[in-house]
Parts: sequence; structure tokens; C-alpha cells
Amino acid sequence: MNQRLSIDALRALQSVIDTGSMTRASQQLNLSQSAVSWKIKRLEEQLGRTLVDRQGSILTATVDGEALLSHGRQILHAHDRALAHFSPSLLQGTVRFGATEQMSLPQLAALLAAFTHEHPQVDIQLVIEQSHVLRNALDHGTLDLVLHQQFCDALSAEDIVLATEPIHWCVPPGWRYQPGDNLKLVSYGPDCFYRRLAEERLRAAGIAYKVSVECPSVTGMLAAISAGMGVGLLSQQSIDRRVQIETVFDHMLPLPAVAHALRLGAKRQQPLLQTLQRQVVQALGKAAVT
Repeated sequence: MNQRLSIDALRALQSVIDTGSMTRASQQLNLSQSAVSWKIKRLEEQLGRTLVDRQGSILTATVDGEALLSHGRQILHAHDRALAHFSPSLLQGTVRFGATEQMSLPQLAALLAAFTHEHPQVDIQLVIEQSHVLRNALDHGTLDLVLHQQFCDALSAEDIVLATEPIHWCVPPGWRYQPGDNLKLVSYGPDCFYRRLAEERLRAAGIAYKVSVECPSVTGMLAAISAGMGVGLLSQQSIDRRVQIETVFDHMLPLPAVAHALRLGAKRQQPLLQTLQRQVVQALGKAAVT
């Protein structure tokens, strides 16, 4: 067996596991999808082990893949630090970065970790919050750039759209609306723009409702809806098997698409922010989610 592990193959494996997708990994690495797949296949052939579980829509590591990746991350970290020592970056400073929970956090975290390895004098502070909180913090200068959600028809000229996806009415499995029922609404909170949209649609249709749950997290929303505490709006990527899309409501009370967008604050012309912006757009920008 060839005992030398390829740095590029280890990086491909790390990216695939962190993003859960060959497509997103190829975008992050700026390679074709076939190239990423080939690197992992060669690594599996070299070791004689299956490293990636390809069952289902999200790719995960096998037990052997996890074992290799635990060493691989250390190897990649040492490799990147060695390169940075001999090719020191001129970028330095602190970046206060805000993102929503709906973004691919493993992919974003991997991107930011790689950025700080490449630029060791840069400190990135990541804040996870709701979109309206992030935008307010950006306006007040407490964040430098944000990855937020906004309806496509309400985007600012300053926004760089990375992806769009549909929003759906989501209900517990087997749930059916009966005319005249007082509908229970699960929401992210009183200031959530998903909630305002849901309330507008329900009032316009003459459907009585009351808010039964206010929870600022996707996990909490899914748990509340699946337990039968009410109906809520979720973006396509946030939906899992615990809930189902209410197609009748989707048709009767149609919803707009939502965009994941990058917006920079007052320091947008700084070389550090410009460089980070380019890498985020390159790694996370993708076609609409369907």
C-alpha cells in the first residue's frame, strides 16, 4: 500500500464531510464535482476502506472516514500553517461576522477556519442570530458583514445573493386543516419576518389563528411543529422528515422565495473584508435550492 496520503485528497474528504455534498465541496474547493469524487475514490482505493457513506441526500463519514479525518484535520492544519510561515499574509485585524442558523454552518465554519489558517493575523468572531438582529447590528457597526435571509423582492442593492430557496407551510404528519378551525402558529419570534408573512397570508384568507410557540431556532421550530403544537413556515433546507409540507396551504396561501445574501457594513472597502467577501461568495454561492 502506498503510505503517502495526498493533501489534496484529505482536503477533498474534509470538505465533503463538512458540507455534506459533493456539489458544495466542489464549489468550496473550486474544482469540478468529478475531480472531488475522483480524489476521494482514489483515497478509498489506497486505504482499502469506504470513507464516505453515500446513502441519502447528505453525505456523511463512515467510521473509517471519521478516523481518517480526525488525523487529516491535524495534517491539513499543520500543512497550512507551514505554508503561511513561508508566505505570510499581509492581512490582519478582527472581523465580526454574523450569520443565520439557516446557512450551512459546518460549511461556513470550515471556510472561516481555512481563512484564519491562511491569514494567521486575522481574528474572526462569528455570531449566529436571526436576520433582523444581524441587519440591525450591521447598521450600528457592531458587525462587519452578515449572511442574512430576506425575501427576494425586498433585497437591498448592497446585497450579494448566494442562493435562493422556497418557503413552505409545514405541519405535523397527517395534519389536515378544517375550515373554521382556529389555527395554531409556530414562529421564530415576534420580530421574525416569516411570522409577519404568515400572519398577513392568514388574515387575507380569513383564517383565525393564534401564536402558540415562539422559538428563535430551526431545531425548536421543527420540534414544536412535529409534536403537533402548530403550523409554521420553514425554508426548504430547514425541513426534515419530522414534518410535512402542507401543499394545500402552499397553493392557497402562496409564499415568496427567500434569498441568502451577503451584506458588508461601513468598512466594506477594507482589503480584509473584500478578500473575505470574495472567498465567501466563491465557496457558498450556488444555484437556487429546489
